[in-house]
Amino acid sequence: MASAAVESFVSKQLDLLELERDAEVEERRSWQENISLKELQSRGVCLLKLQVSSQRTGLYGRLLVTFEPRRCTSATALPSNSFTSGDIVGLYDEGGQLATGILTRIMQRSVTVAFDESHDFQLSLDRECAYRLLKLANDVTYKRLKKAAAVLHLPGRLPEGSRLLCAVPEGTCHHPRASWHWEDHHCGR
Repeated sequence: MASAAVESFVSKQLDLLELERDAEVEERRSWQENISLKELQSRGVCLLKLQVSSQRTGLYGRLLVTFEPRRCTSATALPSNSFTSGDIVGLYDEGGQLATGILTRIMQRSVTVAFDESHDFQLSLDRECAYRLLKLANDVTYKRLKKAAAVLHLPGRLPEGSRLLCAVPEGTCHHPRASWHWEDHHCGR
């Protein structure tokens, strides 16, 4: 009976997680359609009038592009914003969205974004053009929570090669001074 209660709980959480994800995506889409770019920047979710200051190749062949405010503007520092490392951002120019990347570093005067150049995707950026970055809905946390809930939903079925850590009560541990011992169970062997 406890198994049915856990499955019911997990099923409900998966439904709620899906609703939350859909609402976040809809909110971000609504922002892009209904709110001016200056207002988005004042809310801290958009950076306007950026130019490329450097480009280099990072880990796994990702293109790392550092942006900073255009030199022709009076501001030398980025405006107040809510960007943090790990945020998913869209890169835009006057024509529309160019790419999606992950913000890897943000400093007072610059922001660095990693773009994946897989699938013959070539991003060529002009140092003289003005770009903007817009914070997009982050689906990484959503995917992780969904995967964890799916494991709970299917008891005894962990993905191939997964590891499960579980605590073993005192008296059964291998170290005399430890009150708990963590065992590493390899599933799929």
